[in-house]
Amino acid sequence: MPYHLVHVGKCAGESVIRSLQPQVPDLQIYHVFDANLRLANAVLRRDPSDIFIVLTRDPVDRFVSAFEWDLHSKSVDGDGRRLQNEIWGRIFGAFQNANDLAEALTDPAADRRQMAVSALTASKLHMQFDLGWYLPPYIGAELPAGRTHLIRTERIGSDLARFLASQGLREVKAPVTKNSYKHRLPPERVTKTMSELARRNVRLASHATYATLALIESRLADPEAAVLS
Repeated sequence: MPYHLVHVGKCAGESVIRSLQPQVPDLQIYHVFDANLRLANAVLRRDPSDIFIVLTRDPVDRFVSAFEWDLHSKSVDGDGRRLQNEIWGRIFGAFQNANDLAEALTDPAADRRQMAVSALTASKLHMQFDLGWYLPPYIGAELPAGRTHLIRTERIGSDLARFLASQGLREVKAPVTKNSYKHRLPPERVTKTMSELARRNVRLASHATYATLALIESRLADPEAAVLS
């Protein structure tokens, strides 16, 4: 039975993968590169044996986490000081933290605004690859009822346990991963709070993600459910 995992970055994907791989021999993982195209093909082939697992997280929280992980993972020494290529260097040179970048999406200075927009649309960073990139609403609407399972980062323990039980798999506690890199970043580059302007801008810039989330949530039987109906 093929399982298709939509591994949206910074949504506890590695924890879920480590929980599933020992038990699920046919686990297809969709993560960056051409994952959106391959995922659309998988959804639209409408094979009744396919099971989909979609990872989600509050989009603003995910955006902050993506900024900080990208800054760490794309820098030579992991400390955010020397970036691995010129494009990433310009982006992280222009914006001190996630709040700065989000506020700049509506900056009156065109160059600064375009740099912020490009981080979300053309950078090949986790900031670009949000839920709406993997599953735009017109593809998300085609996810099969009864065979699409939601695992929310905020409720990973209960959602993962329900999924495993529904498949007759052994319950395991999701391991925590990637929780030790922030200490390597300068304190001023870690976002403590997001301003209202920053939150507003992320919401508006992530319209496809919010539309897909609304679609998915509208298909849950009740707030406690984790399977699309």
